[in-house]
Amino acid sequence: MISAYRFSPFGALRMWQRNATVARKTLWVALVPRFIEGIAYLGIMGLGLGAYLSSVRGTDYVDFIAPGVAASTVMFGAILETTYNAFVRIHVRRVTEAIITTPLEVEDVVVGEYLWGATRGLIYGMVFLIVMAVFGLVHSPWVLLAPPVLFLGGLTFAALGMLYTAFVSSIEHFNIFFTAILTPMFLFGGIFFPFDELPRWAQVAGWCLPLSHLVEALRDLTGGDVSAVTALHALVLAGVIAVIFPIPLRRLRHKLVA
Repeated sequence: MISAYRFSPFGALRMWQRNATVARKTLWVALVPRFIEGIAYLGIMGLGLGAYLSSVRGTDYVDFIAPGVAASTVMFGAILETTYNAFVRIHVRRVTEAIITTPLEVEDVVVGEYLWGATRGLIYGMVFLIVMAVFGLVHSPWVLLAPPVLFLGGLTFAALGMLYTAFVSSIEHFNIFFTAILTPMFLFGGIFFPFDELPRWAQVAGWCLPLSHLVEALRDLTGGDVSAVTALHALVLAGVIAVIFPIPLRRLRHKLVA
């Protein structure tokens, strides 16, 4: 079992460095649309719907959804990197095949992809948190603990994206992933409404989504309602990573080497 997690930290870091170097000139181009989309959701839902729904759980509606929108930017940032971008590196430009002819192994490459996807998610989330602070939507110094939580969330979704990428053979298959998995998760991930008043089965389904736990953890940190439950949300994300982590490593080694 332990062998499934084997990789070289130095090799993974080199892969991360390679992706970071390549993305340096285009990151802002990719960041701006997602940033604008997040601001649009915050404005339209927070201010528009907030005019009719004044508060949720005793919190202004715009304060309620802002951490959720921040979490969604982390999700999409990490997922985009380990789906479309990783697929192109593996199957179109054959970058991965070239890299594994060096001392780096497939496992190092995959973990490097995880780390870069998580880094991209962290950047997206931090930019949005800064905007939240400017608009007065951060109410606690606990927000200083947000970066590691953002990175943990980014790593979760980077691994989830890589899991799907490891099993598909056509870039068109990502339409299914985004439509059938990511969109429902975005809409039902606790961003726009709490699960408290939903039927029991819906509450269970909602809490099975990793996005829900990232949303709640960020909501606690920005609102100051930090407790053991906040740590539990982070532990759930870590558990998801632990389960998913080795699967793409094994699958891509089978596809590219065996």
